[in-house]
Amino acid sequence: MSDITNLLLKWHKEIDRDLPWKNTVNPYFIWVSEIILQQTRVEQGTPYYHRFIHKFPTIKLLAEASQEDVYKVWEGLGYYSRARNMHATAKYIHYELNGNFPKTYAELIQLKGIGPYTAAAISSFAFNEDKAVLDGNVFRVLSRLYGEEAFINVPKNRKLFQALVDQLLPKGKSAGFNQAIMDFGSIQCKPKKPSCSSCKLNGHCSAFIEGRVEQLPKKKKAKAKKNRYFYFLDLRPNGKVFPVIKREGDDIWHGLYSFPYLDAYTKLELSSDLWSDALAFPIDDAPKLRWSTKHILSHQILHCFFYEVEIDSVMLQKNHLSASRISYKWIKNHHDVPWPVVISKYLNIFS
Repeated sequence: MSDITNLLLKWHKEIDRDLPWKNTVNPYFIWVSEIILQQTRVEQGTPYYHRFIHKFPTIKLLAEASQEDVYKVWEGLGYYSRARNMHATAKYIHYELNGNFPKTYAELIQLKGIGPYTAAAISSFAFNEDKAVLDGNVFRVLSRLYGEEAFINVPKNRKLFQALVDQLLPKGKSAGFNQAIMDFGSIQCKPKKPSCSSCKLNGHCSAFIEGRVEQLPKKKKAKAKKNRYFYFLDLRPNGKVFPVIKREGDDIWHGLYSFPYLDAYTKLELSSDLWSDALAFPIDDAPKLRWSTKHILSHQILHCFFYEVEIDSVMLQKNHLSASRISYKWIKNHHDVPWPVVISKYLNIFS
């Protein structure tokens, strides 16, 4: 066992955090936690983990749930494709594999929504397979330890970093090592202002010795994000029910619900006629802007504007939307359906 590995395990023994998914070998619980933590910090992700496991305590219950129920529990986390993939894989394991969770990395990597990192995490934590994990925290630790300047966000460089972590992996102790190196990156070797002076590994860290900690790891500059403009029309205040649209197709927010809306890749000059034509029902008075915000996705910047207008929703439902070319769903409460994060934020303010 290398000196670095020994020091990592010693460090982890001293600071080990008591998290709900760390004291289990249940592959389902571990899987759920890892998918949630791919997109949020531990502090933010823990309540979502508890909520998800409370609603779907077994893979059987997740498999039998509707997609909308899964989305509703996932609401607020974003990246709904991950929830959709989890649901599909739960169905496959329950119905095709008789509920038997695959045990090896080679089997896990074949499942929808499970990539190299998640497969290594499940196989090592649940089944103690000798597989080293490689997530964002581990990339950063390795880059600084070895002074490696290869871009960590370029796929072809993954093999290089995988080889580095593999050489540190102690056989038969993969679960403890993997948790240690990930926690080390999260707590000690942070992206900004890492605790280098108190670090047990600073004598082995090329970046610290050479004074390059703030320069590593290196990332290839991403392409500029596209701007997109959404104009939502909130019709809730005007009746006991209100219309929403379920988003379909190959676009963001697939399977989630939205207020009636206009969208474009350039700003729109709004008018009553434009609203009426796009939404397939007459808007006589100009809607009033109620709230606006900017929402940043991985490849897009969404400029979102929320409007309201005085319309008799009962008459609207009876005379116009029933024959509309747009398929509207009428609901009584916004808690009845899953929403994108940006609309959830609006609803939390104006509920």
